[in-house]
Amino acid sequence: MNTFWQVVLVIALIGAAIGVFFIVRRRRYINSLKALGWQFENSPSLASTYGLNAPPFGLGYGRTIDDLISGTTGQGAPFAVFEYGRLGYVATLSLPRPLPELYIAPAPRPGANGLQKTYGAWTVTAKDPVWAEAAVSAIGSSVDAMAAGHPVNLSVDGTRLVALGAPHDAEQLRSFLDALTPIAQQLAGPSLSSFQGDQPPAELSLYEHPSWVYRPSDDRSLDEVVKSGGGYGHEGLDVVLAEHHGIRMIGLTHRWKTDRTESSTDANGNTTTRTVTDTHSEPILEFHLPWNFGDLSVNWAGWGDRVRFESTDFDRQFKVRCKYPKFASDVFHPRQLEFMLRAQPLPFAIEGGRIRIGVGSNDPALMATSADFVIAFLAGVPAFVWEDLGHSQPPISRDLDGF
Repeated sequence: MNTFWQVVLVIALIGAAIGVFFIVRRRRYINSLKALGWQFENSPSLASTYGLNAPPFGLGYGRTIDDLISGTTGQGAPFAVFEYGRLGYVATLSLPRPLPELYIAPAPRPGANGLQKTYGAWTVTAKDPVWAEAAVSAIGSSVDAMAAGHPVNLSVDGTRLVALGAPHDAEQLRSFLDALTPIAQQLAGPSLSSFQGDQPPAELSLYEHPSWVYRPSDDRSLDEVVKSGGGYGHEGLDVVLAEHHGIRMIGLTHRWKTDRTESSTDANGNTTTRTVTDTHSEPILEFHLPWNFGDLSVNWAGWGDRVRFESTDFDRQFKVRCKYPKFASDVFHPRQLEFMLRAQPLPFAIEGGRIRIGVGSNDPALMATSADFVIAFLAGVPAFVWEDLGHSQPPISRDLDGF
């Protein structure tokens, strides 16, 4: 055997030895968890995070979960521990009822909204200061006791107490959970019985929008939207579903593939042909109306001639196109023109009861502002226009002032 193959063999043996080492270590770790009467799941689904919607949950896309550990603490409290994204292990203990959002940590929780107040070593964040005061009074001593031996980064998220920074080692994790249990018990105690939070979402959702449904992948949603055709491997990714005043919102990223042929000729005149696969994506945001409305577009390449208005400022910023200029003039009355100038909406087109928004990215913040705009825009349509469309009463009524 020559030197080259000797080196290859040595590298292969080292690689195999390293693989065996990690497999054995993994097996010992799982056995240490089972020895405590706990269950271990290697590749759990995101269903374990359903109902969790306060940061770090409910923020953005690309959510992943691994290593689900479940069981009961030494005091008999049910728990679930899992690895969440790049945050490491997160521990959750069940609460008997939903409680208001709350964060207790040495520093503010990134992404969390609310009023902040310092209590000793802790920064407490909550939207209701009365709740924060009462909660700290009830659990403060147990939080301090936990801090004597463990990191403290806690939040109340619906029906669960959440602790970031849970340890990996089985015995250390048992100690961590035993220190966390009194806090959960005190949150469920009689001194806080007057406080009630919102019911947590039944599926994955987005922070500050618990009624929205988030699905990392849902190819069926592509059947509901206008999308680019051709190609193959069409996917609906990071799908967000919601309903506003009876109007269905759907936002997603559409991804698909196409093939093309490339040919090249070398110096000897030999031609080589190869197939190249390109991946494409487009953000889509639509609002589906449950009632009739006329077709028109704003700053959108579409049908019909451009309709001009008496406001030069409006005409300079917005290109309205509609097959029926009178309908456009009725919809874009002077007060609606003022609203448009204030709102500065993204390009949009209304056709066949579908409002398409020209978004540059599949961004929840754009969804929220677009949803507010759509509702306010439709609320600004005069009653006689709705009557002409067959509605005895406007289906949406909302004051535009202050948008």
